[in-house]
Amino acid sequence: MHAAELPRILKGGARVLYISNEHPGVLERLAPSSADEEQVRAAMRLLREAKVMKVTSPAGTKLEIRIEGARVGGVWGYTEKPGTLSHWPGGLCLGFPKAGSVNGTLMMAPGDINLTFKRYIENAVRLTIVSDYVTKIDGASLDAELMRDYFAAWGDREAYAVSHVGWGMNARARWDAIALYDKRDVNGTEQRAFAGNFLYSTGANEVAGRHTLGHFDLPFRHCTIELDGKAVVKDGKLAA
Repeated sequence: MHAAELPRILKGGARVLYISNEHPGVLERLAPSSADEEQVRAAMRLLREAKVMKVTSPAGTKLEIRIEGARVGGVWGYTEKPGTLSHWPGGLCLGFPKAGSVNGTLMMAPGDINLTFKRYIENAVRLTIVSDYVTKIDGASLDAELMRDYFAAWGDREAYAVSHVGWGMNARARWDAIALYDKRDVNGTEQRAFAGNFLYSTGANEVAGRHTLGHFDLPFRHCTIELDGKAVVKDGKLAA
């Protein structure tokens, strides 16, 4: 999905559907619908019109993202237009910010998720972000140590940079579902899409001219997301 070859493939008119390696019960429960597409498209319009995204949380997240000029996308589980990509399960609106657009603090609290490890955060982790890059990972817990070592293992500064930001919109998706499966049975795509989560991802970002194999998907709960001062997610719930 984040390969350097993907733009050439899409430019040729291909439609790409990424079917995540999930338990069949997850795929059945999250079968896509036209209503999902309509909802995500509405969110994409809001994101395209916005200039600044601000994200806050009771845990201490305070992030500002210049979203103007970002490449905006959305996935709802199927794709009909040539030159587009989607994935199933779907239900996610996101943007790939231009270089130098993201600054602030991300506070990972218990119950937030590190999907690279398919692991719920149990102890607070603070990520300091300066001009797109995670510059500090604070925390004395195993959660923080795992993140520090995984970031460092790539030996690539670009692995620390922002890939995309957005929010989940699928009301049928559950944040707690990976607690019910063995790790080998799910890929965590449902947790990227559960309604009201703020998704912060690190790694490849074509808009910013960055490519790397390192990638984190980090869904946050209980966040408020504002576009130009108007909340689209309030305390982890989709705004009307």
